[in-house]
Amino acid sequence: MKNLMKFIGLAVLTMTMAFTTVEKKTIVIDVGHGGHDNGTTASGFNEKEIALNIANKIKGMNKNSNIEIILTRDTDEFLTLNERVNKINQLKPDFVISLHVNSTDNEKENGKEIFVSDKNSQKEKSGDLALKLFYGFNDGKVEIKKADFYLLKNVEYPIALVEIGYLTNKNDREILTSEKGQSELAESILNVIK
Repeated sequence: MKNLMKFIGLAVLTMTMAFTTVEKKTIVIDVGHGGHDNGTTASGFNEKEIALNIANKIKGMNKNSNIEIILTRDTDEFLTLNERVNKINQLKPDFVISLHVNSTDNEKENGKEIFVSDKNSQKEKSGDLALKLFYGFNDGKVEIKKADFYLLKNVEYPIALVEIGYLTNKNDREILTSEKGQSELAESILNVIK
C-alpha cells in the first residue's frame, strides 16, 4: 500500500511538472533613430549605430529560450515615432526598453538617464522597469526622470526610455564606442530582462 501511494504521488508530481509550462516573455528593444536620422553625434560617432550595436548584443547574448527579444529595427532604417508605436503595440510585449544616447554642451555631464511617463497606461509597471534598470546599472551616475515623450505616452505596455551615456563626455564616449563597453552595457540590460 505504501509503495502504491508513493507511485501515485510520484505520478501526480510528474504529470504536474509535465503540464507546467514556463511562461514566455516578449521584450521589445526600441532602437533609437536610424536611416537619415543619426540622433546625436560627437567625435565621428553617432547614436543610431551605437544603439543598434548594443541592441544586437542584447539579443545575441540572450540564451534564455523563454525570452524573445524583438528589435524595432535591426538594420539602419528610419521609422517614424508613429510606426514605432504601432509596431510595438501590435507585438503586445511584456515590456519595452527604448535605447538612446545622450549629448549636451557641457562635456562634464555624464551618466545614464531613465525616462518614464505618468501618461503611460502602464505607468506603475513602467516605474518598476525603470527601478530595475536603475539598479541594473551598477556603475556611475544613474537618474530616473519623468518625461512625456511620444513613445512613452503612446505605447500601451510598460516602457522605459534609457539614455545609456553621454556621447559628448570623454569617459562615457569610450564606453559607448568600445566593444567591451557596449558588451557591458548590453549585459547590464539583459540581466534586467531576465
